[in-house]
Amino acid sequence: MRLTVVAIALGLVALASGAYYPASQPVTGVKYADKDFLFKQKFFFEVLRNIHLPLQFEEYFPYTKSYITDESKYVNFQEVVEFFNYYKAGFLGKGELFSIYNQEYMKQTYLLFTFFYNSVDFDTFYKNVVWARENVNEGMFVHAITMAVFHHPQLKGFVLPAVYEIYPYYFFNTDLIHSVTFRKLYDQKFGFVSNGKYNVVYSNYTALYPVEYYGEDKLSYFTEDIGLNAYYYYFMMDYPYFVGTDKFNLYKDRRGELYMYMYQQLIARYYLERQVNFMGPIEEFDYDFPIKTGYWSKLSYYNGIPFFVRNDYYSVSKDFYYQVNLLKDYEMRIRQVIDKGYYYAQDGSKIDLRQPESVEYVGNMIFANPDSVDKDYFGFLEVVARNVYSGGAKFAKFFPSALMHFETSMRDPFFYQLYNRFLTFYYQFKSYLKPYTYEELYFKGVEIKSVVFDKLLTYFEYYDSDVSNVIPLKASGEKFFDFSVFARQKRINHKPFSYTMDVYSEFAGKGVVRVYMGPKFYDFKQLQYLKKYFVEVDQYLYDFVTGKNTIVRNSRDFYYSVRDRTTYTELYKKIMTAYNGGEKFVLDNSEAHCGFPDRLLLPKGLPSGYEMTFYFIVTPYYAPKVQQFSTYDYTYSCGVGSGSKYIDDLPFGYPFDRDIDFSYFYTKNMYFKDVLIFHSDEFKANLSY
Repeated sequence: MRLTVVAIALGLVALASGAYYPASQPVTGVKYADKDFLFKQKFFFEVLRNIHLPLQFEEYFPYTKSYITDESKYVNFQEVVEFFNYYKAGFLGKGELFSIYNQEYMKQTYLLFTFFYNSVDFDTFYKNVVWARENVNEGMFVHAITMAVFHHPQLKGFVLPAVYEIYPYYFFNTDLIHSVTFRKLYDQKFGFVSNGKYNVVYSNYTALYPVEYYGEDKLSYFTEDIGLNAYYYYFMMDYPYFVGTDKFNLYKDRRGELYMYMYQQLIARYYLERQVNFMGPIEEFDYDFPIKTGYWSKLSYYNGIPFFVRNDYYSVSKDFYYQVNLLKDYEMRIRQVIDKGYYYAQDGSKIDLRQPESVEYVGNMIFANPDSVDKDYFGFLEVVARNVYSGGAKFAKFFPSALMHFETSMRDPFFYQLYNRFLTFYYQFKSYLKPYTYEELYFKGVEIKSVVFDKLLTYFEYYDSDVSNVIPLKASGEKFFDFSVFARQKRINHKPFSYTMDVYSEFAGKGVVRVYMGPKFYDFKQLQYLKKYFVEVDQYLYDFVTGKNTIVRNSRDFYYSVRDRTTYTELYKKIMTAYNGGEKFVLDNSEAHCGFPDRLLLPKGLPSGYEMTFYFIVTPYYAPKVQQFSTYDYTYSCGVGSGSKYIDDLPFGYPFDRDIDFSYFYTKNMYFKDVLIFHSDEFKANLSY
């Protein structure tokens, strides 16, 4: 049984508005999953059910005791032998607390991932995954199997349940977890379909507790949003900081630049949410002084141990001052190299850091991934920092903080302060690049005449997430698609909107439209500072005709955004129905894991309106080095490592990524539009029944 995947014709239904690239090609036709595809898809859903309990499906029992040792069953047996040796020496045990920012656990995760990745066929992969499910640490297993599905070229297109439904403990407060388990104890009908609307437990944000975090609690609806935290988790699964080199080809996606831009955009989006809540700039900090902002996540691990709590005015223990000194050394080395403008790699080659494309080196240097030029010299800056501000090694290992997990990092206000500091290296590098010239900004013969928006309206709604994995199955024969428990939580959303843009063109041909959203400014020169807080919300290729071009674009089509995921039990029910010969499984159920939540495109407005600025620019089409979609099937893949994800070859964030020369910056192919964002206090329901 080869590791093949049925081509998915309508996978772009969820991907259409994008991942980290704009998708501009329509998809037509319908295809259905065959028996082989459904068997594999069913397998992924079943091994991820009740991850902390033994497998409940008898068909897997024969493979739980041993893994495959036959050399012919692996592509690279040397890597597999390394896993065997490490495992025999001792892996993190089942039930122990796992953190991906613990260097030892990270190494073990990578070896488990390569163990899966090197399977020569699906039969080998299947049996090894079943063995690992029963014999390795649960958190490590979830990371490794997720990475295998995302990165193995022959597993593209399979859907995993949403991470917040696989592991609700990292996304919902302890009171919710307790309420679900206690409810099941005294109500045996709880969770079954026949019980209907009563299978719901309400979930609170941290802000509803008497802990203020110096005003940061106002943003809990944003920082604790399960979609936002899942977005970050999936990005880090697509581009893990410990995976790289030619084997995985992540460098082909301009990995270093992408990393920096992703964090810049997250910080910008967070900044906009702060502004509408009248919270001022992001707090700065110094390694030598206490951290003002504490954080109590209200999360607990599966075994009941709470996440590490960082108190207000947190000071690093004297036992870990040496790590603070490491951070200072790493930062000094990075700043010195950027200021110097060049660096000699280990092979003696000179890297010119005054070239725009060298942002790739700077990004890899800061985040110390395997594609970095010299990670031993520049150090593991973010890994050390996360450990230091999680109580040091003794706390980070035995009860890790929110900073020690991809899934929970963005809940902590200090995450934004930390990465806002790291971004100063990015801005420092960009400051040495010359401003774009008039010729690089102007698109001759193209003029944006007007832009008109619909009314922009945000609101809170209730949303149900499937947290059935909190409650264990009773027996192997139980049909868990007939059992579902929902966590109902208030979340921010916006009414879908459109804009109409009139463009006059003196030529017929392709151009690229970029749209940014940022803070309102009252003096044009304020843009020099505020440009780093503009969020790119849309980008697309357009065929212009001579004369007037009227472009109508709906927010549902914005290239970064994806919509809500189908719930775990609902999708599994569809899979099983088709597998048992019932209604066919349409392959448009494949849903993008690699996009920003559509709900969070706009920051929360005000009843009277909050003014924001949208910026539009039309540029000539600069063809990328590798034609978009030419090296992967965009109908079912996010294109990670393909090198052909992007529409054009312009830098990320263009033209806001460099200093502005205001004597010629504002050209006819640009347009600034001030727009009011309103907010309605009326609740809207988005429920599962």
